Amino acid sequence: MSNARASAEDPLVTVVMATYDGETWLAEAIDSILAQTWHRLELIVCDDGSHDRTVEILRAYGDRLLLIEGEHHGVADARNTAAAAGSGKYIAFLDQDDAWEPEMLATQVRLLEQHPRWGMVYADSLVVDRDGLVHGRRGRFLRYRSGHVFSDLIEGNFMPLETTVVRASLFNQSGGFRSHLGYLEDYDLFIRLAREMGVGFHPEPLARYRIHDRNLSHDLEALLAEWVEILDDLERVVGPLSGDERATRDQERSLRCADLAWRALRRLDLEASDHWFAEAGSGAPWRLAVRVRVLRALLGVLPRLLQRWAVALLPRRRLYGVENRLDNPPPASNEPQTAAR
Repeated sequence: MSNARASAEDPLVTVVMATYDGETWLAEAIDSILAQTWHRLELIVCDDGSHDRTVEILRAYGDRLLLIEGEHHGVADARNTAAAAGSGKYIAFLDQDDAWEPEMLATQVRLLEQHPRWGMVYADSLVVDRDGLVHGRRGRFLRYRSGHVFSDLIEGNFMPLETTVVRASLFNQSGGFRSHLGYLEDYDLFIRLAREMGVGFHPEPLARYRIHDRNLSHDLEALLAEWVEILDDLERVVGPLSGDERATRDQERSLRCADLAWRALRRLDLEASDHWFAEAGSGAPWRLAVRVRVLRALLGVLPRLLQRWAVALLPRRRLYGVENRLDNPPPASNEPQTAAR
């Protein structure tokens, strides 16, 4: 697993990858790890019960990686399993559809070695589509910050997982990813770690983050509901918040609930929309609140067929500027779907 050209004086980095039916871009991701200029690394891959050629591709790399095969329990468990098998001073993460630039590890490890009070470092990354075409930087859509960023993270995650390197001692002390989370397990980890130590940032892109049909088609309502859950659980997990932190938490919670109300309307679930709009309360941003009220009133008087026509006219989802080509219209059934909570 470790590169023979590495110096014994270099700290070992455990590279963690969780895979699940990832045959399309897996080899590109693995090759980008093995091509790192930082040679003292161990690559540990936990396969989460794939059904395609993922395991076959991984086995072909032989002893250049450690493969752990398991049943399907989710990405958080898979990452924790891989991390537990490592012995590095630092832990880095790469998903099966992303890739690193050759200097990623060298740049980030040097930053951590130079700044012992930083618990983790991250960097910008390039956004690419399924064909590898670059659509700019993630930093066009994220406001990066460094130092003591816990309060900033309450507003949302701005740390790309694919460029983040964490001190293994801090990761282990935190208990790793919380396995019941299925969408924002990285955000949950980062906000907990940022409570304990400072965070460093490198401004140049060190990875390629791929947007494709699979991550565009994620259940966005379930993701937002998980975000609300994390905010609701925050004080229990990290301890008491300051007055300003609590106000920020409440404001962000109202925004996510209002967004959930809007998205429930888009799939014609008026009952779920009413629930989330009530949860948003008076803290909902007024522009979003007006949109919800107007669309809710319109859908309340239109027949079902015209309801579907009305929501079909709304813009489709885009992620980092890349449009979802597989957006589905609202369900054809007359029975509304229940919003995830």
